[in-house]
Amino acid sequence: MATDVAVITGAGSGIGAALAVELADRGLSVALIGRRRDALERTCASLPEGATGFVLPGDIAIRDDRQRLITKLGERLEPTGARLRYLVHNAGVGEPATGIEGIDPDDLAQALAVNVTAPLALTQGLLPLLRAAYPSRVLMVGAGIADRPQPGTGSYGISKKALARLFEQLTMEFARSAVTEPDVALFQPGLVDTPGIRTHLEAARRCGLPHVDYLDQALAAGQSRSAEAVAGAMAEALIDISTEHFAGAFLRP
Repeated sequence: MATDVAVITGAGSGIGAALAVELADRGLSVALIGRRRDALERTCASLPEGATGFVLPGDIAIRDDRQRLITKLGERLEPTGARLRYLVHNAGVGEPATGIEGIDPDDLAQALAVNVTAPLALTQGLLPLLRAAYPSRVLMVGAGIADRPQPGTGSYGISKKALARLFEQLTMEFARSAVTEPDVALFQPGLVDTPGIRTHLEAARRCGLPHVDYLDQALAAGQSRSAEAVAGAMAEALIDISTEHFAGAFLRP
């Protein structure tokens, strides 16, 4: 029986690492993408006993790295007959700023490259493998801040809004195609207690941003979700939800 594979970007920590463990526990082989090999190897080492996973280090913001990742994934899957059933666009970046004058255009360009361009390019490049594994699924990780602008959150929020628009475009394009295209959904996890949100909180504190107090209180009061809980909800969406409720859906835990 052919092995089903899930590709996860941003798999070195937080939600991506927790999702790798959750999907491996459900019997999937996981391909872990991220910039830091050491972090990916720690995730791989944390997989359940007997699970299979492999690391694919690379910077998805860089065109040549993306192409190399796509090529290496194909080389890894094709000889074994493994099927790319799930592609999860989890990686996300974007630095807070003191205000409109403080938003660095280079940071916005980087956020768009990681949060929008890379999901489009990776989906395009992996379409032959996703089509061959039909029915397959693509899950994009969005953010509530895309629809609720806050001071100093431009790069991340703008790019996540663009990701939501990309989700809508892919949903429309795949629905009108006669080819066996993957189903696409957008998952909004809410506030999740991860190393990423802790790093964001410290940067936002240095910028004197007003949402720092909210984050401090929410995290202290346990009002955030754990990465493991969100990963469980994402795995359920990927594997258990029917096509009728997954395709084109806006999902939450």
